[in-house]
This record gives sequence, C-alpha cells and structure tokens, in this order.
Amino acid sequence: MASGGRVTVVRKVAAFTATVGVGTVLGFVSVPTLVGSLGAQAWATIALCQAVCQLAGVAVAFGWGVVGPSTVAHTAAPRRPQLYADSLVGRGYLFLVTAAATWAVLVALTRGAEPVLLLLGAVAYLLPFAGGSWYFVGESRPGRLFFFDSLPSLLGTIAGLIGAALTRDALVFLGAQALGNAVAVAIDAVVILRSAPAPIVLDPRPATVLRALGGQRHAVASAALTGLYVSTPVMAVQLLDPAVLPVYVMADRFFRYASLAFAPVQQYFQGWIPGPVGLVRRAVAATWVAAGFGLAGGLAIALLSPWASLVLSHGVIEVAPALSIPFGIAFVGVTVASVVGYACLVALGRSSALAISALLGAIVGIPLMIVFAALRLPPGVAWAVALSELIVAGYQVGAFRRALAQESRTPEGAGAPG
Repeated sequence: MASGGRVTVVRKVAAFTATVGVGTVLGFVSVPTLVGSLGAQAWATIALCQAVCQLAGVAVAFGWGVVGPSTVAHTAAPRRPQLYADSLVGRGYLFLVTAAATWAVLVALTRGAEPVLLLLGAVAYLLPFAGGSWYFVGESRPGRLFFFDSLPSLLGTIAGLIGAALTRDALVFLGAQALGNAVAVAIDAVVILRSAPAPIVLDPRPATVLRALGGQRHAVASAALTGLYVSTPVMAVQLLDPAVLPVYVMADRFFRYASLAFAPVQQYFQGWIPGPVGLVRRAVAATWVAAGFGLAGGLAIALLSPWASLVLSHGVIEVAPALSIPFGIAFVGVTVASVVGYACLVALGRSSALAISALLGAIVGIPLMIVFAALRLPPGVAWAVALSELIVAGYQVGAFRRALAQESRTPEGAGAPG
C-alpha cells in the first residue's frame, strides 16, 4: 500500500475512532453520574431497557446494520439515497410495532414497575435503529456519521445526565436521550434524501415495503439470534436473580463499551474491504488486525474491570475477576466475529454464514445462561456468554477460510492489494 493510501487509512480510522470514542467516554462518565444521582437499582433498570432494546432493535433495523454498510459500498452513489429511502419506510412501520411490544416485555420483566419510565426507555433506545449510521459507514464518511448521527444523540445524553443530576429523576434522563436520538434520526433522513440526484420515491404500500425488506432474511436472522444471546443474560438475571443485577450489569457494561470502542475499526473495514481490487488480501489483513485488538482488549477487560467498577460506582459495586475474566475472553470472540462476519463474509457474499454461526451460539449459550442464572451463579452466566461468542467466531473463521479457498481459485480473488 502506498504511503498516501496508508495516511488515508489512518485518517479514516482516526475519524471513526473519534466518533465512537466520544460516545464510549461519555458512557463511562454516565455510570458514576447515574449511580450517584439515581441509585444503583435505577441505573440497572435503565441498563435493562438498553439490553432488551438491543434485542428488539433487530426488528427495527431489519438487517441494515449488518449488511447495510457493505451494500452501500457496493451500490453506485446516485442510487444510494433511494436504497436508504426504501429501508426508511419499512423501518418506520417496524419501529411503531416494536416499541409497543418492547414496552410490554419490559413491564413483564419488572413486574409492572414504572410503566411510563419503561415506555420512554423503549422509545429512547429503539430510535437509533431507525437512523442512518450504517449508510454513512458504507459511504466511508466518518465526518457525516459524527455530525449528523452521533452528535445529536451525544448532546441528548449530556443533557440527560445534567438533568438527572439536578432532578434525581430517571424520566428526565431518558426523555433527553429520546429527544436527542429522534433529532439524529430526522437529520440523517434529511441529509441523505436531499443528496439524491433524482426525485426520491417514498412508497408506504405494504407490498412495496415487503419487497424492500425481503432480501434481508440472512442479515435479520443473524442479527436476531445475536441479539438474543447478547440480551438473554441480563434478562435472565433480572428474572431469576435480580439482587445481583447491578453487579452483572456493571461487568457487562465494560464488555459492551470495549466492543463499542472497537466499532471504528469494524466500520472502516466494512467500507474498505469491498474495494475494486485486492478483496482477499484486504479481508485477511483485517482479520489479523481484529485478532490483535481482541487479545489486547480482552486482557484489559479481565484485569481492569474489578478496579474500574469500584471507581465508577463510588465503591458501591465491585466486579470480581470471576466475572471479568470470562467477559475478557468473550471480547476476543466479538472482535474477530465483527470483522470476519460483518465485513469479510458479507463482502465475499457469504452472509448466510452469519445466521448459521449466530444460531449455533444461541443454541449452546442461551440454555446455559438461563441455567446458571437460575442457580444464581453470575460467573457461570458470563462463561456462557464467552462460549457463545467463541462458537460464533470459530464458525465464521471456518466459513471465511472456505470462502478464501474458493476466491483464490477465481480471477476476482487474485486482485492486488489496495
């Protein structure tokens, strides 16, 4: 790769990192602020809303978060806004239905406690799935991702933290987040649709919407199954051992924030790997980078979570190594799978492997998560999470190697590196 190309890579990864980094830092800051302002249990309830919405959001995003970036990267620029418009109409319908269903699930999980708070939480945390972050990632334009999508959401979170500190009211925090996320979704739509060189067609007829969503089956299946085994642990602990929810959520939070911190690398690779030449070499290089990040990040999670949990919770919550070690191992699987699956396999036209790997992870992991939660063994739940992530990554690496073997026998797979 020429020096100019390397500079471009560094700049784009740095820009994606800045976008996600601000959100990650704000996430860490929000923990002590919310625990101090609202209490550990209220903070854990907000985290429960986030966990359930992470699963329910699959129905709203409907696979665009999985294959959207690569699809945009492969689509000619003049056709991209219409692609987004087609997804937006369908996701609008899905958001309304999913928000109502998510609220009902949250009410059931909390045995009817604070229904208004839970409704606001469902709306706040489902809104980002209706946005256009995947579109900007596919364009490989991190500046647009930050200013149009991330910044309004971040400002909403900051306003919510200030409001929570002043009022001690979780409704104020969630209301500000919902407003910021709604503004982000609206700005995304305006910016993308106004960039179209030709008039955009917004067709709300059900038949048209179903056609637009029909090609997403593999991506939806993968995202749904992944969301299921990612969200099940927190829901199982809430139902079967609610007393330890704050401790488990704190350990889970470090794992999630580390995954979020890795997102800029994944985002860059999603737009970079489908280049006109050198796809195979790009994919292999990306996989090695993901493995390196995974090992370093996993070690940091395992070693630093016990200390960081005490600092961020004002000494109220302590994550033991028995919890932090399996989450560190799980992070290795997440980083490898996020690049091999969402970037490499999608670019190579093997998105069906994502659904199969997620199914395997769910089949093995979810029963173990429920059993360990019923036995009131939070470390066992965390080890079930790690096992699920490693199974997913292992299957995807195998599918990736088979795809590379096939690509290497074709002229398309022999391009020079970009």
